[in-house]
Amino acid sequence: MESDINININEHKNIHEKSESNEDINLFENDSKNNNEIEISNTEERKHSSFKNKKGILSTRRSNYFYLKLGNTYAFLGNKDGVPLIVIGPHWHMYAWFCSIMTLAYLYFLIHFWNYMNIFFKLAGLISFLTYFISYTYIFLINPGIPKYDENAILGKPREKYSFCNICGIWTSLDKNTNHCYDCNICVEGFDHHCPWTGKCIAKNNANAFYVFLVSILGAFCFFVTALTHAQHNVYLERKKLIKKFL
Repeated sequence: MESDINININEHKNIHEKSESNEDINLFENDSKNNNEIEISNTEERKHSSFKNKKGILSTRRSNYFYLKLGNTYAFLGNKDGVPLIVIGPHWHMYAWFCSIMTLAYLYFLIHFWNYMNIFFKLAGLISFLTYFISYTYIFLINPGIPKYDENAILGKPREKYSFCNICGIWTSLDKNTNHCYDCNICVEGFDHHCPWTGKCIAKNNANAFYVFLVSILGAFCFFVTALTHAQHNVYLERKKLIKKFL
C-alpha cells in the first residue's frame, strides 16, 4: 500500500514539474518575444529621433535675426521661419571685381563718347547699363532658395519623396529639387548650379534674374561694338571737317 502511494506521489510530482517547465518555457518565449519587439521599437524610435534632433547647419537657425552665418554664406534679415531675405555667397569678391570693371567700362565709354552718339545710342547705353547692374546686384543679394527648417517636414507624407541632409540637419523635398551645394555648404531649393561670378548658387529665387543678366552681358557687348563704331565714325567726320576748315 505504501509503495502505491509513493508511486502516485512521484508521478504527480513529475507531472507537476513537467507542467511547470512547459509553462516556464512558454513564459520565457513570450517575454523574449516582447523584449525583442520593444527593443526593435526603441531602436526605430532612437533612429528617428537621431535624425529629428540632429543639429546641422540649417537646423540651428533662430528666427527674426539680423545677421547669421549659414554654411559658407552670410545671411541677413531672417524671418520667423529663419529664412533670410538677403544672402551673400562665399565668392562675393568675384562680384565686386567684375561689377567694378563693367561699371568703369560703361562710365568711361558713355562719358568719353557721349557727344559723339545720337539719342538712340545714349538711351541704349543707359538701359543696357541699368539692366546689367540691377540684375547682377539682385542675384548677388537675394536668397537663392535656402529652405525653412521644419523638424516635422515628413510627418504624414511619403518618405520616398524626402531626403535627409546630414550636413544641414534637415529633411529636404525631392520634388523641389533641393540639393546640397558644397561651395556654399547649404541646401538650396530649385538648385541649378553654383556660379562663382555671381558669388553664390543659381536656384529658384534668382534663376530668372540670372538669365536676364546673361542677356544683358550679351547686349552690353553688342552695344559697345555698335556704339563704338558709330562714335568713331562721327569722330572721323568731325576731324575731316576740321581739316577742310584749316585747309
